[in-house]
Amino acid sequence: MAKAFTWWKENRARILRTLSSDRGSIDSGPLGVLLGLGLGIILLAALVGVFKFAFSSTTSAISSSGAFEIQTGVRQVASPGNYGTGDLTSALISAKAVPSDMIVAGNTTTLQGPTGTSFYTVTGNYSTFSITLSGITSSGCMRILEQSTIGNSWYSVEVNGSSVVQPVTVQMAQGVCSSGTNTITWVSD
Repeated sequence: MAKAFTWWKENRARILRTLSSDRGSIDSGPLGVLLGLGLGIILLAALVGVFKFAFSSTTSAISSSGAFEIQTGVRQVASPGNYGTGDLTSALISAKAVPSDMIVAGNTTTLQGPTGTSFYTVTGNYSTFSITLSGITSSGCMRILEQSTIGNSWYSVEVNGSSVVQPVTVQMAQGVCSSGTNTITWVSD
């Protein structure tokens, strides 16, 4: 974004000079001001679009990597196939087996997801454990689901209670992610 702004700043005068040609200068009158304002608005709109795209891609990448980081954390503190039953989140927080930026101060039952309204929980099921991410939008659900199931890293995956086949394609994700808030559950062994 800074490069585009710098380019505009450095080349504005040259662009306006080119437009003025021999017919009279337009950068000294109202037309020049309007032209400069119009070009500035177009540049600003392009920058906002790039930022929005980058933010949504980053959010889904963080969500996918969050599930993998939790999976790694569980495997660091528990013996394979001996995960017990019930909440594992508080044990992971106590053992510092999850990234510190996921820990919500004063909360030992959930881990912060990629947005302020999404949260991870981890539950042991004897020989497997599940990582659940709740409170995600439809578009976030689709991207996270597609990115996190590449390579069949999970024993099973569910979206809003429905099982999905790995790896999940964008079309499959569209079919299972609802228009409201969504929940993805990854099961690992």
